[in-house]
Amino acid sequence: MSFSVRFVGKPEAIKRKLEEESNRLTDQSKAEFDAVKPALETILDQQIGGNVVSLNANGYATFASGVKTFGNCHVEVKQLGQLAE
Repeated sequence: MSFSVRFVGKPEAIKRKLEEESNRLTDQSKAEFDAVKPALETILDQQIGGNVVSLNANGYATFASGVKTFGNCHVEVKQLGQLAE
């Protein structure tokens, strides 16, 4: 199973989108995503100053007889600057 998300916006808005993604996913993909979601939120909490950021996260895991045998997650966060409003 796997998950992949990509969002651009202010950290608080991206955190809301992460919650929406969690609610959308099902089964093993949801379990994998929900396991890393707190870490993604912690990373976003470190982005201060009202800057716009890009979050790109994806992960997958393999299972044998229902037991997780491998898991991988790649996360990239970039500050893009101030949002012109």
